[in-house]
Amino acid sequence: WSDAVQRLIGAGHSYASIMDYTLAQTEAFLTAINRQESRHLANLLTVISTGSQGSSESLRKLFRELSC
Repeated sequence: WSDAVQRLIGAGHSYASIMDYTLAQTEAFLTAINRQESRHLANLLTVISTGSQGSSESLRKLFRELSC
C-alpha cells in the first residue's frame, strides 16, 4: 500500500485525496500512471537511440517532432 501511495503522490495526488479513493479508483490511477511512464520511457529510448545512432537528418526530424 505504501508503494501505491508514493506513486500516486509522485504523480501529483494529495495524500488527503488518496485516502478518500476507492480501491477501483486507486487501481485506475495506478494503471494510468503505468501507461504514462511506459510512454515516457519509450520516448526516452527513441531520443537516446536516435541521438547515438541516427543520422543528422534523423536528428533534425526528431527535433522538429519534439518542438511542436
